[in-house]
Amino acid sequence: MGGTSKGELVDLLAEIVARETVNPPGEEKVLADFLVERLDASPVDFDVERQVVEPGRPNVIARAGDPAKGRLLLTGHIDVVPATPEGWSEDPFALRREGDRLIGRGVADMKGALAAKLVAAEAFLAEHDDPGEVILAFVVDEEIGGSGTETLVEHGIDADAAIIGEPTGLQVAVAEFGAVGYSLTVAGESAHSGRPDRGVNAIDGLRRVLDRIEALDDGVWTREHELFDRGPAITVTEIEGGSAPNVVPDEASATLDWRTLPDLGREPEEFDEQLADAIEGTILDGAPVEVKFEREFFSAGSEVDHDAEIVQVALAAAQEVGTDPNLIGLHGVSDARKLTQWGIPTLLFGPGSIEDAHTADESVTISELTKTVETYRCILERWLRET
Repeated sequence: MGGTSKGELVDLLAEIVARETVNPPGEEKVLADFLVERLDASPVDFDVERQVVEPGRPNVIARAGDPAKGRLLLTGHIDVVPATPEGWSEDPFALRREGDRLIGRGVADMKGALAAKLVAAEAFLAEHDDPGEVILAFVVDEEIGGSGTETLVEHGIDADAAIIGEPTGLQVAVAEFGAVGYSLTVAGESAHSGRPDRGVNAIDGLRRVLDRIEALDDGVWTREHELFDRGPAITVTEIEGGSAPNVVPDEASATLDWRTLPDLGREPEEFDEQLADAIEGTILDGAPVEVKFEREFFSAGSEVDHDAEIVQVALAAAQEVGTDPNLIGLHGVSDARKLTQWGIPTLLFGPGSIEDAHTADESVTISELTKTVETYRCILERWLRET
């Protein structure tokens, strides 16, 4: 890792984890301030910018090198999901070491990768007098709305390729699912529970509708993709209904999370139509169920060309440092779609597991963290070194 020791890398990650950037509500400024101070104090002469996304919520962007010789964007989000202290063995915002494992909120998603990007960029730039441009972007609000990366795009971020530090287990992720969220509401008619025949039970109606949703899920699951171990899925994530123990409910609702295949060209109306067709004609006690749905969000899935130069460079770099990489798909949703749609080929590479992200006692190994630094540095060497 050049002039940076494992101890210094761990110390940097400890400082990053200690800045509590929980979203919601969105408290990234404390870490943005630290990163600006750290970049200003760097032996590398970075051009550092705060880019205001919302009041008190800035992106931090640092540049060094000659953009005429190539530009590579190393980016990632500084916000983390909430951590309930009662669910953790110890303080989630105090980095803890157990052997080769580091434990703390965000170490996998994705503060470990942020530390690795900074260390790798400094090491690369310190060894080259006139390389291409390294762009470090530490963005806000990925966990909720993605407004940080949207602001990067709105301000015209320009790079030849990008790498986001999502936890991929040191594999090269080139595709990710999209997501559509819906709220469903079924109307019924209230009555005393002693005479349920005089009412229309909205919960029973919702159950019939969800049977239709289950059939739709069976259908979309059959659509396969070579990089995912299972196809798309529709999951019922919330249910609510009823007003009292002795009242036939007149309303019941559910929330659906629909994960879709990677395709930036798909429009949300396609999924609206599929859902409408699936639930049309639902019957309860011989009468149509009165059901309405509303789309709450839509995010198109994305995929970068497997033969793209950045993909091949990343694979070669990871092989060079001994990580035995493969191309994979990410079952979650990231900011990659926003950059890819903007025209910047974007892949995901970082330490840790997506299954470990957002969990209590979230962790990453020091060995994966150091290999991430080495891989990022090797990518920079292959992409930006002077020729």
